[in-house]
Amino acid sequence: MKNIKAFMYFFLLFGLFGLTSIYLRENFNKPFSSLDTMDIFRAIMAGLIELGSLFLVYDTISRFKEISKVKRNALILVAIFCSMFYFLFLIGVYLW
Repeated sequence: MKNIKAFMYFFLLFGLFGLTSIYLRENFNKPFSSLDTMDIFRAIMAGLIELGSLFLVYDTISRFKEISKVKRNALILVAIFCSMFYFLFLIGVYLW
């Protein structure tokens, strides 16, 4: 049960990190001088969300110490790939 719980935490956190990265890449590919204050505020908020998700990934790793290191690293790797495919699929369906 703890493996499933850890996997779901990693899945959601890496998905959140990936979605904010895609948002930043799609909306802020123009020169910095042409950004207005709202764009800068959005970029700062997205950066804070990314930092928060990375902090929570580290916190989740330290929370599940009873899971072996090899299994925990395997869960992280599988969660990264699953969240990448899942959220890219959702983005593809949304844009289609």
